Amino acid sequence: MIFALSFSVGGEVPLKEGVGAHTREDLIARFNDYCEDLTDDASGSAEPAFFGITEGVLLAEEAHERGYETESWVLDAGEAPHERDWLAREKILNLIAYFKTEKAGKSALSWLMREYTLPSMPSLAAEEEQDWNATWKASFTGIDVHEGLRVLPPWHEEWEKIVKDSGGTGAFHGKGDSVFAKTGIIAINPGAGFGTGTHETTQLCLKILSQLANTLGDLRGKTVLDFGSGSGILGIAAALHGAKVYCVEIDPLANDNATENARMNGVEDRISITREIPAEIRGGKVDVLIANILRPILLQFAGEIKDCLKPKAELVLSGLIESDLDQVINEYQKGGSSFKVERLEKNEWRALWLRRT
Repeated sequence: MIFALSFSVGGEVPLKEGVGAHTREDLIARFNDYCEDLTDDASGSAEPAFFGITEGVLLAEEAHERGYETESWVLDAGEAPHERDWLAREKILNLIAYFKTEKAGKSALSWLMREYTLPSMPSLAAEEEQDWNATWKASFTGIDVHEGLRVLPPWHEEWEKIVKDSGGTGAFHGKGDSVFAKTGIIAINPGAGFGTGTHETTQLCLKILSQLANTLGDLRGKTVLDFGSGSGILGIAAALHGAKVYCVEIDPLANDNATENARMNGVEDRISITREIPAEIRGGKVDVLIANILRPILLQFAGEIKDCLKPKAELVLSGLIESDLDQVINEYQKGGSSFKVERLEKNEWRALWLRRT
């Protein structure tokens, strides 16, 4: 059993004495400081009794509807700028603090009531503890992307069997392509990096990669750049088709996740993961470049992306909706660049397959 203290705060929260107010951020900081000193005396070891506080979730679509976000479709900006702290712009924020003991929850409730005048009465309620890890795992059981390609989590029984048959190490040491050729399975451990195969934009990119590999036989001898690589799923797919891959992602946590996923699929020796485009592939060294990110990022880095492309390179741009396409195409055609353009779609999402001519 755990105890949840629910309370609401505005942007400015009046002090109980009636003189002055604190910002919401100051209240949360003071509340955290107070709660971090609460202990579970019954444990005999003075363990912390405060688990933490959640400010809730506001989806990109909701932020767009409320006028907080002009770019309504946000996939993975890596390091979100301050202006995307949409919750900070809510007039009333509903907070929940979690405690190990009822005594600690009541102490925190008393502190709030003593220090501040809140817009509504806080409440403390007991909740059954959940195995969040098990719940999270149950929410992702894998997906059939298209014929001959499946993405599974490492806890899926079919992947566990593959690992067991390989000797139980879970690492194929450069032989991942042979396992992939037999099974058509990519293993992805969901983590900080975007891309588990469930999103339409990822599926569109995987479909194009598979078509390229089928057309060419495989991608051996090809250099692939996955720009905005997230979990590494697209780079891993390219490596499993034989390519030498560079994954570029600014989020270090996502890069840790991608490194783990590359090792798990046995292609760690074919993938280089960095936070910026390496010098050795600039100046026309890339055969296939995939960028499944945001329209603003695709526009901002158009020059650097094009600089990496070989004369007959394949360029895949995704993370787009219909209204994005013409602007993106026009940007990439600038400076004398000439591409044959193919548009792909799945539900409301779009991808551009550009082939240099």
